[in-house]
Amino acid sequence: SCQSENHVNSKRWKQLIQSRGRSFIFSTATPVPIATAGHAAVIVAKRETWRRRELWNRVEDFRALTGITISSPIISLIVGSEEKALKASRELLKSGFHVTAIRPPTVPPNSCRLRIALSAAHTTDDLRKLTSALSSYINFQDTGGTSLHIHSKL
Repeated sequence: SCQSENHVNSKRWKQLIQSRGRSFIFSTATPVPIATAGHAAVIVAKRETWRRRELWNRVEDFRALTGITISSPIISLIVGSEEKALKASRELLKSGFHVTAIRPPTVPPNSCRLRIALSAAHTTDDLRKLTSALSSYINFQDTGGTSLHIHSKL
């Protein structure tokens, strides 16, 4: 009797874990806090349309300040070697800008890039400061209007 009671309790525990603790069992399951945050972000995006307008205003600001034809708030500037990309990323961070270095195996060797992610929280003045800091590493005059042909100054 004690053994069958333990079996029933074990089975209930297993069912509880499977139904309530999926993110602890299956590594591919989205954790509940992440799903909740995503849902909240969709609600904010629907209600606060000014955020989308401001984001696209920042895309236009970046285009105007650099001459680079971009069509996304995620900007990828090719600088070449890993060393160049990492150095630029580190120096930009010291200046207060989180610009990620994208390196192999994500991109082919010698096509490392700096990835910039604009947001509605950025201001035009933020972008002026960012492009000024970037100009130490990127020659915007040689871009030919596209982010695919950036020339590094490093």
